[in-house]
Amino acid sequence: MKKSDQPRRATLADIAKHAGVSRSLASLAIRGEGAVRPETRERIVAAAAELNYQPNMHARSLASADAAYLGVVVGQIENGLQAEIAKTASLVAREQGYSVLLSIDADTDTDAENAIRTLLAHRVSGILLIGAPYEKKTIARVAEWIPVVYVGRLLKVVNVDSVTTDDVTGGMMAVEHLVSLGHRRIAHIDGGASPGAERRRDGYRAAMQKHGLEREIRILDGAYTIDAGAEAARRILDEAAPRPTAVFACNDMTAIGLINECMKSGISIPGGLSVVGYDDVTLAGTETLSLTTIHQSARDLATAGVAAMIERLNAPDAPVSKILVPPRLVPRRSTRLASVVSAA
Repeated sequence: MKKSDQPRRATLADIAKHAGVSRSLASLAIRGEGAVRPETRERIVAAAAELNYQPNMHARSLASADAAYLGVVVGQIENGLQAEIAKTASLVAREQGYSVLLSIDADTDTDAENAIRTLLAHRVSGILLIGAPYEKKTIARVAEWIPVVYVGRLLKVVNVDSVTTDDVTGGMMAVEHLVSLGHRRIAHIDGGASPGAERRRDGYRAAMQKHGLEREIRILDGAYTIDAGAEAARRILDEAAPRPTAVFACNDMTAIGLINECMKSGISIPGGLSVVGYDDVTLAGTETLSLTTIHQSARDLATAGVAAMIERLNAPDAPVSKILVPPRLVPRRSTRLASVVSAA
């Protein structure tokens, strides 16, 4: 591409015109200086983001002793793991001398971008993205505005630091556990486009193929919700025999929905169906549920995420890191030997 063919970079004058302010006021807001009203500063920073302006705001904020802020954006605060990661990341960041600004329930890309723009207006130095945005192009665009670390998803084709559980290994662990109990008809409830779902599905497939169970591979559409688990259960129960003797659910909430629906229909767990979840949320370990699951360490994920952010801020041009945190199988009472599962 010829230099003359390259798109013109946005200038402060462009930002000022777009935001309806003077160039000097735009400059003050972008640098985080001066007595700029908060709503005006937010409008100016949003205009800079929309025009893909590349300011030196981050370097300036890092050089300022009173601007040690990190932003944390959470996709679904009702997701126990995401909430725990956010809580732990805030504690770890504070131990490292950073104040934390938290934005919750950014469960659509539009909500996530709005949250990020608000955090930019508050002069954060970097942002931890926990479970949102979903679209890779949105994540890449955000990374052009400010240093980001995505926690909860391996971003193989996006040039952004990421920290996640090794979900392929986790998916394989779930199947290996069920196979060790004698199960062969093992279904998987998929998590769709949710963070980690594709790799958990890959782990399921790989383990089934490893044990010569290619013909038994059964993947049901789903999501990381109780409702999705209940719907998957209804589909399984409506089928003619032979039904699966075991199910690996994409996450614990999905597993809970599956279990609830099965028990409403008179199918006991694990007497009529063995179930493995993923995440190891607090509810999974209760005496009532006792869900066999794949444990993700919120502390390890949060600590690695904050460390990756600090490294990025200290070395902006360093190679991008893709950190995988090991998962762990936690066997409980929701799984049992296939030989004692009721015929379905």
